Amino acid sequence: MIYDHGPLTVYSRVGAPIDGKLAFHSTHYYAELTVYHRRFWESVQAGDRVDRLIQLPFGEDLTADLFAVPEDGLVYRINQAQPGEDDNGLSCCILSLHREERNYDIIRAGNDPETGLP
Repeated sequence: MIYDHGPLTVYSRVGAPIDGKLAFHSTHYYAELTVYHRRFWESVQAGDRVDRLIQLPFGEDLTADLFAVPEDGLVYRINQAQPGEDDNGLSCCILSLHREERNYDIIRAGNDPETGLP
């Protein structure tokens, strides 16, 4: 797999969910995978739509409670982080992403690293 897209910036939620604040978690290069018709509609029927599907190297520390911002600048919630191996036997992670409709404030560098707050 060629990871030619990026960077994908991953954020964690800080504070109460209603606050809508995200703090930096990690950055990755990634490859875009196709969300086929069947997978999309099965996810809609299950109540959690899959808008994008991406694969990145490693990524074992990524979980479903994180948020991802790819090159397009839109915020996506990670529905599922599926670690495994790619076609070459190298460690990878496939992320199922759901586009968020609400706005989030991204906390920039220089803030308290433990809480993510200024």
